[in-house]
Amino acid sequence: MQKINNFRLFILSFSILAIFSCSKKSIHGNLPDANIVSLLNIGKDDKKNVAKILGQPTFEGSLGDNSFYYVGTISTKTAFLNAKLQEQYILELNFDKSNILRKVYIYDENQTIDVAMSSLETKTKGQKDSFLRQLMGNLGVPMGKSGPYIGSGKADD
Repeated sequence: MQKINNFRLFILSFSILAIFSCSKKSIHGNLPDANIVSLLNIGKDDKKNVAKILGQPTFEGSLGDNSFYYVGTISTKTAFLNAKLQEQYILELNFDKSNILRKVYIYDENQTIDVAMSSLETKTKGQKDSFLRQLMGNLGVPMGKSGPYIGSGKADD
């Protein structure tokens, strides 16, 4: 009886060790190092210089917001479980109307909100091709050539 309990304990310990040793850290986005950000000169650098120093932003402001945003996240994923956000930082650089850097803000994950994605889909015109129709539509088309669709970007369309 003692051997069975020891075997169960061994299997349980091994399983727990196997699951938690598979933790993987993922870094996503483009968040510049603090030393590089310190090279920026507020009131002097323009958008071109900022892009040269920090690289292209993750996204730019829209609707009159003249800003660059650099977003970076660090998450961990254990085995088959969903990834868990560990850290998130957003660097916001505000520019004036003449594209000169005026303000720098840094946000962390505590200053952000989650935005729920809509499950709705936009309907498109035309017919929905089935897998079989897509497969049959490519028969007789030489490899490397465009398919039977107009506007594929080839010069001979």
